[in-house]
This record gives sequence, structure tokens and C-alpha cells, in this order.
Amino acid sequence: MVSVELERIEALELLGMVVAHLNVTEATGTLSPRVATLLGVRDKLAAGLREER
Repeated sequence: MVSVELERIEALELLGMVVAHLNVTEATGTLSPRVATLLGVRDKLAAGLREER
């Protein structure tokens, strides 16, 4: 398992990119092998940002 520490702004930027990719995937109806990983990244970033408040 890899542990990465991000500044809040970096986490928000990464979360934005992940959500944008997932939105494109949803809109086009194409499921890439990355979707499961991106969903996990999205959930972990969102949880980390909520804890940081």
C-alpha cells in the first residue's frame, strides 16, 4: 500500500481531475479499467478532505 500526503489544494485539484474523468466516462458510456481505481481515489480524497476541516 502506498501512502501519500497532499496539501489541501493539491487534494482538491486531484479530486477535480478524478471527478472530471469519471464524468466523461459516464457521459460516453465507456468503462475503462481505471474506473474502479478512480472511484477509490475519489472516495479517499473526499474522506481525507472532510477529516481535515
